[in-house]
Amino acid sequence: MLKKEQVQFPAVTKELYNEQKNESIVFSMRPFASGDEQGLLECIRDEYGDSYFKRDFYDVGKLREKAMGEHYVFFVAEAGGEIAGMEIFALFTENGDDYIEPASQILKQKYRGFGLAAELVAYTFPLAKMMEPQALFVHAVTFHTITQRVCGEQGMVPTGFRLGSFLAEKMHNSYPKGNCPKHSEGIMILPVQKKQAGKVYLPAQLHAYAKNIYDCLGMSYELSDQKESFSQAHAKLSVVTDELQRTVLIQLLQLGDDLTDQIGKLMNSHTQPLWTYQITISSDCPAALTAYDQLADMGFFFTGIKAACGTKEQFYMQWCGDMKLHMEEYMLTGAFDLLRVQIQAFYDRRKCV
Repeated sequence: MLKKEQVQFPAVTKELYNEQKNESIVFSMRPFASGDEQGLLECIRDEYGDSYFKRDFYDVGKLREKAMGEHYVFFVAEAGGEIAGMEIFALFTENGDDYIEPASQILKQKYRGFGLAAELVAYTFPLAKMMEPQALFVHAVTFHTITQRVCGEQGMVPTGFRLGSFLAEKMHNSYPKGNCPKHSEGIMILPVQKKQAGKVYLPAQLHAYAKNIYDCLGMSYELSDQKESFSQAHAKLSVVTDELQRTVLIQLLQLGDDLTDQIGKLMNSHTQPLWTYQITISSDCPAALTAYDQLADMGFFFTGIKAACGTKEQFYMQWCGDMKLHMEEYMLTGAFDLLRVQIQAFYDRRKCV
């Protein structure tokens, strides 16, 4: 992936019309510039109050540091001398990953209805592709379909879910919460540089799901259910814990005989209700099937595929305990709802331990 300093990001001006208000506004979309920080913070507070899960974004200094640093690219939409909206790219280049996540889009409520969300995506996605990542990757919230729809219009394909990302009791935005104790995200992917998945090792019961995903992505692949034992004594894990939302994200960097011991100790360290755990597993070797079986015995279940995002193909497993997900209440596009039915079946058949 190219560094953001190697790419020229032009500004674009567009006049958009709100039919309900019978009003037109000229929006200027451009990269972040020093001095935009307060306007970004105003966008966040307008939509989320004090509940936005990225807590660093409430500190103007840290917000500026992230915007000017090497791990993010910030874009803004201006109207009438103020920041009307924002979009942020997160750049992932560690542990064999090489992808860009358009990670946050926030619009001030008074600028909704103009089609600005879709225009920001249409403006920024070509710029992301100019950085030559292996893929683009999106976590789309499931309490509205806006992100799913506009990203789908750019060719992004639903590939799975990250379940239980946000505690509903801590969500103070303008969207309905329903009966979900935690809200989830849909995963969408668009291959950019990577077009060949190679040999992908998955249990036979996942092959139909995987075939559909890779066919929709337009990638070449070979599926295998060959299984082997671990070749290492010790597993290596990358762990990110969010105490506020009670979520743990685990990436398996090396499979090993003590995998379940390490995962079990991690899970036992969190005693409050509604903790959720997502594990990302490389599917490039037969031992991945052994990991799948062992984690399934612990109550984890399959939740999707992380395709094209780096040197290795990957898949997801999730633990939600006895939490009722209420996936039937998710606001989903048709393509995502087809996946929801399948993931719901894996969830319903999971081992409750």
